[in-house]
Amino acid sequence: MTQSTRILLAAAATFVAVAVADAQAQTVLRFSNWLPPTHHVVTEMVTPWAADVEKATEGRVKLQILPALGAPPAHFDLVKNGVADVAFGVHAYTPNRFKLTEMGELPFTADHSVVNSLAYWRSYAKHFAKYNEHEGTHLLGLWTNGPYQLFTKANAFTSLDAVNGIKIRIPGATVERITKALGMTPISSPLTEAYEQISRGVIQGMFQQKETVISFNMTQHMPVASFVPGGFAHSSQFMVMNEAKWKGLEARDRDAIAKLSGEAMVRRFAAVWEAKEQAALAKFAETGVKITNVEGKLLEDLRGKLQFVTDEWLAEATKKAPEAAAALAEYKAAIPAVARELNVKP
Repeated sequence: MTQSTRILLAAAATFVAVAVADAQAQTVLRFSNWLPPTHHVVTEMVTPWAADVEKATEGRVKLQILPALGAPPAHFDLVKNGVADVAFGVHAYTPNRFKLTEMGELPFTADHSVVNSLAYWRSYAKHFAKYNEHEGTHLLGLWTNGPYQLFTKANAFTSLDAVNGIKIRIPGATVERITKALGMTPISSPLTEAYEQISRGVIQGMFQQKETVISFNMTQHMPVASFVPGGFAHSSQFMVMNEAKWKGLEARDRDAIAKLSGEAMVRRFAAVWEAKEQAALAKFAETGVKITNVEGKLLEDLRGKLQFVTDEWLAEATKKAPEAAAALAEYKAAIPAVARELNVKP
């Protein structure tokens, strides 16, 4: 064997060793996805974010999007217990477990998804993150989508008694309390069953985002919409990573992912929701949805009727976080401030 051959073989061996080391260094994070693969949470939020993570970590960290490893309400525990490494979820799917995040579900806050989400995130991160409600996981971000408004077959919200007695699908505990306070009958069910329920007359309406009513083709069965400023309620959503998996990443990769998480994620994901809400609103006229804007004395009466929702949350939240009242005040004060920052209506 000549000297040049030995040099070439040594170089090849070094190249292979480096390539093997690089391959072994790659961390594949299993993302459990309970939504349809074509849903915009997957295609416009998770998938682009995953691509940016891979790029920012120079390929050392990659997300593998898998079919659901459990039911939607189980996804926080799937990550906490290490069955999945990362997941998206909805806090209200496990009622009363995440008491402090219910601040983001309260009525009459903001209509704009990004405004509401940033105000919510900043207050939560400052006051509530230290109480570690997401224990066992690393919280990558939390945000809200568009506000829940009332969509019905026939009953516009023209008085406090106008919706009395009708059956309404509810997405969580906060909306359930609101539904009962307004004299309606709450029916709890997965969103995937909503179309069948409303089309068969099992329910006469639901509190829902505008986007969902359009994307699930429910306008023909719920052509009556009643809107209140800031929404009847909101949906608080999150993305978490298993804590051990997070700590096991290289420091440079944690730093890279952190730059794509927190407020950056909140802005990014809420912006997708806001775009969907605006697109849905534009389609209401062509699909025959008639909108009633609740205002004036009726709105003030409604605020008074639903004040207990905030009061009850505050009483429970204060048991866990003594500064809950201050956090809520900052959240509400931040809404107009963030709207000015973004130059949009709140």
